[in-house]
Amino acid sequence: MMYCESRISGKIVVLCASLLMCVPIVADDAKSIRAVKLDPEVLAGLGLDAQEPYMDPEDVLDGNHRPRGKIPYYGEQLVVEIYEDDPATMRFDEPFIYDEFVMILSGKLILTGTDSSPQEFTAGDSFVIPKGFTGTYQMLGNYRELIVIERNAYEEEYGVAEE
Repeated sequence: MMYCESRISGKIVVLCASLLMCVPIVADDAKSIRAVKLDPEVLAGLGLDAQEPYMDPEDVLDGNHRPRGKIPYYGEQLVVEIYEDDPATMRFDEPFIYDEFVMILSGKLILTGTDSSPQEFTAGDSFVIPKGFTGTYQMLGNYRELIVIERNAYEEEYGVAEE
């Protein structure tokens, strides 16, 4: 009989633990934390806002620099931006002040570090441009990228974005 009671007690413990895992946990401030889905239309380049050129004209080696973008996520630690520009080649003589994660959404990028050979990236490719990078950024075709930057570094470079 002891064996049956033990099996039943074990099943009750498992059942109670399972039910407790299903009960929603509400934070004291009643604010739930959920994943943020990025708008597919923004990812496709629809509704991007014209931005002021951030490159000096002498650093645009070829093409037009007409940036457009939108920030679909401005969090406590990260900023996610969709950036689009016309075909252009730009020179970065001042080192990047942050690490930047990039995913190419459209077009092609040829990234050439000052002391390295060219690297080509196309739609679907992801990479990180490390802090300290200098070189050229050649955007080809209908160029659009998703970038992720640490928020404090973003604000240091660009100021506070609208939330």
